Amino acid sequence: MLLLACSGRGADGPASETAREVLEPDEVLSVVEPPVLVSIVPISTAEEIPRDCSNPVEESCNAIDDNCDGVIDDGCGYGTGLMQVTASWDTGADIDLYVTGPLGDTLSFQRRATPSGARVDHSGRGDCIGDMPNPQIENVRWVGKRPLDGIYEVEVHYWGECVSSGGPTNVTISVAVGRQIAGQYRHSLLPGERIRILRFVVQ
Repeated sequence: MLLLACSGRGADGPASETAREVLEPDEVLSVVEPPVLVSIVPISTAEEIPRDCSNPVEESCNAIDDNCDGVIDDGCGYGTGLMQVTASWDTGADIDLYVTGPLGDTLSFQRRATPSGARVDHSGRGDCIGDMPNPQIENVRWVGKRPLDGIYEVEVHYWGECVSSGGPTNVTISVAVGRQIAGQYRHSLLPGERIRILRFVVQ
């Protein structure tokens, strides 16, 4: 039954869309003033992941800026931009990332782009489908246009357990604003749970 549920979401899968989005240039023009982080507030149960930039390491595809260059997971096949929100998780479950902007528009696998330049350029499916690069990653970025000033909210949803891969799942969320890491957090999700992990403000 779970396998059928996972297959049913296949129409919304990322395979062709992701390939097209990744080929786009980052379009971070030097004449565009980058956004500036005003504040970032995680929920009290989110664990902050400390950054040790005195000893950067080789980048991994894990929603962490391992090499401390201000870009989350560079070289992993999904993009960055003037702003970037990335999620990763540690089981074969299907986890969905939702980012809601100042106008109330929400980016997710259901709505992959907005006129303000926000794009979902990678939408992982865990073990629900095979032969997908980085199946435990979701990535949202802003390209071509400066992100709107205001409040952004980041949610994650435990959409489903894929075949037999699931159970409690640790989700990592990282936010980069103006090519600088604003915060890196971890939170455990249970099947079916949807929760707002953090809120941040840019101007």
